[in-house]
This record gives sequence, C-alpha cells and structure tokens, in this order.
Amino acid sequence: MKIAILCIGDEILKGSTINTNLAHMGKSLMKAGIIPRFSLEVPDEPSAILDALKLALEHADFVITSGGLGPTADDMTKETIARHFGYRLEEDSVSMANIHRFWKMRHGQQREIPSRVLNQALVPAGAEILENRNGTAPGLILNVPDSNAKVIMLPGPPGELEPMFDESVLPMLLEEVKTATYTAIYRIAGIGESEVEDRMLSVISRYHPLQVAYCASPGMVRLFLTSSDTSVLADAAVDVKQIFGNALFHEKSESLAADTVRLLKREHATFATAESCTGGLVAKEITDVSGASDVFLGGVVAYANEVKQNLLGVKAETLEEYGAVSEETAEEMVRGLAAKFGCDAAVSLTGIAGPGGGSLEKPVGLVYAGIYWRGKVTVHELHLRRSRSQIRERAAASALYLLREMILNDGSEKA
Repeated sequence: MKIAILCIGDEILKGSTINTNLAHMGKSLMKAGIIPRFSLEVPDEPSAILDALKLALEHADFVITSGGLGPTADDMTKETIARHFGYRLEEDSVSMANIHRFWKMRHGQQREIPSRVLNQALVPAGAEILENRNGTAPGLILNVPDSNAKVIMLPGPPGELEPMFDESVLPMLLEEVKTATYTAIYRIAGIGESEVEDRMLSVISRYHPLQVAYCASPGMVRLFLTSSDTSVLADAAVDVKQIFGNALFHEKSESLAADTVRLLKREHATFATAESCTGGLVAKEITDVSGASDVFLGGVVAYANEVKQNLLGVKAETLEEYGAVSEETAEEMVRGLAAKFGCDAAVSLTGIAGPGGGSLEKPVGLVYAGIYWRGKVTVHELHLRRSRSQIRERAAASALYLLREMILNDGSEKA
C-alpha cells in the first residue's frame, strides 16, 4: 500500500498556519508501520489541487487530502475532485442531520442556517461518508474510476481531522496493509548530530534491512531506525542503548523537558527557575509536560536588575562589578532562588539574546547558566549563535540538559 498526502490551503503556504495535520497523520501512520510516499501542500485553487492529485495518483493508491471541505468560498476540494472524476453531488441525509444538530448546539434555533453551511451535506454520489462528530463537514472516501485507488478527503481543522483520521481512516488503512515498515525513535541529549551519525556507522553496517535518519533540535538529536523486520530493530536497539547510555532519553520522554521532569519525579525532587534572557521559556517548557506540577514549584522572570536584587538576593556590588550577564550574577541568582523556594533543583539564566546589546567583551549569544542540585552549584558559560529566538531556545535547552546531567552524575538515580 502506498499513501500520499495532500494538504490544501492558502494559509499553510503563506506560513500563517502550521501544518499540524501532516504531523499528526505522519506520526500515527509511522506507529502503525506505514510510511507515506510523499506529501504536498497546495493552494485553494482547482488547477493546483488537480495537478497535485494527478501526481499523487501516479505514485500512490491511497491519497489523503486535508482541507477544503468547509462552507466558505475558498473550500474547493470536494467539488473539484468530484467534478474531475465525473461524480455528481447529492444530499446525504445523515450529514444534513448532523449539520442541523451541530448548528443548534452552537447557535441555538434563533439563527437560520446559511445555505453555504448546508452545502456541506452535498457529497459525491456513491462516496463512503465519514461522520464528523466535531464539526459540520463530513469526511469522504471516493473510489477513483477505472482504478483500485481511493481518495480520502478530510476536513482541515485539526480538532475535526485528528479524531476522524484516528477513528475511521487509520483502522481502514491497517486492513489494507500487506507489508508494514516499522520505525523506532530514540532521543539523545548532549551529542551533536554528526557525532551521533559517526557512532551509528557500526550499527548501520551490521544490520539489514535498516534505514537510519537523524533530526537535530535544541537540546537533542532524534534518531530514527526503520526496518520491515522487527527483529532487526530489536537487535539494533541493544547496540543503540550501549552506544549512547545515559544520553538516551527514557522511551516515554518525547522532549528534554519531559525527561527532566521524569528524573525529578524519580528523585522526589522539587524544581524552580530564575530566568532573565529566556523570559520564562524554561518554565514554559517544563509546564508543557503533563504531571509537571508534581515537581515544579514556580519561577521568577528577573529581567530588571532590581528584580534580581529584590527577589533573588543578587548583591548590588555584584551587578556593579561584574554586570547582569556574568558568572557571578548567575550563581547568586540560582542560590537565591533555591533559598527562597526551598527546592532541590534550580536553574538560572542570564545573557544577551540580541540582536542588539552585545559588546566586544560580552557579545550577543553569551549566556551564563547556573545549575543547583541539592546544595551543589555549577555555572556554565555558553556561546550561542543565530537569531534571538534561537539563542533563547538553545539557552533554555542547555539549562535543562545541564541539570539533567548533574542529576545523573550525582549517582543517586540512573536513567
């Protein structure tokens, strides 16, 4: 079975909307052992939709589209594809009833349903209808004439597409699978992408069939192992764990923050943050993790020197002699934070994120990270590059990585 995905919508190509639909479908398919052949993003134009559809059908027997099924003038997917294959549109009574139910739930009976909303109940004759429990546009499965191929049309809003894909589309695709391809994902901290690749050369040469891919992001490298043979993945996993050791996240940790929270929980430790240049980004990443409330006490965004002094106990003399961006200030920030919160673990960050504010002595990208773990303090000088947002992201990731390393090196618990 070969799958192609077409994501339709001007807003995706303009960058105003992140394509989370592709991410969700790709991730769900990968877990099921199905890797799409390719994906395309196209505008809300009939000619662009058809060009992409024709290309997809040359390489795939299942084409999944997202977007263009709604009530507005730019929703053209259903009409364009139905007309291309010669299907007439007819009213589906179940879809019409669903539209009335959903409209009443949202607007009551006072507002009349616009005709353009009711048009969503018009479906290609003979199409299989996928009920939309979270919106008004039904999903559609259409047989391609004179072919065994199918086109699966799904609504664009993620809150509608994701449950429809998981509950209706994925089970149907699994019934069609003849040869599955399985992927194992490993997340590695503190080792660059090139070094990860170098360490994997012996594994690549030892196991077949095995495909290896890498993806670097602040704080970690994701390592993808793909094979049609599950025993190959199992054998390769043993080598991967030996090669990378504690640099590997726990298999259930999908981010550096999640793995840090996991370790803090295992240590029955509490955590707090003091941030200047990152503006609360470390606290945000930690609280993105479900269950972080078990360990995270809170944080201080100490942007102004007065806040560093009044809330964290940084000495005026320290700021006067060494400056806000200094090893000494980072240390006093993290010590003051730990004392105020009475926590087991803490991090402080102070630096110059740019694009302005740098000097020859203290250039843009200079960041000091203070790490506190049960009475021990270390301060690290970081030299980060790229844009303001990237410097902030890398600084936050570095603080979490350094705390993770300090916990692991303490010897009380192992990953």
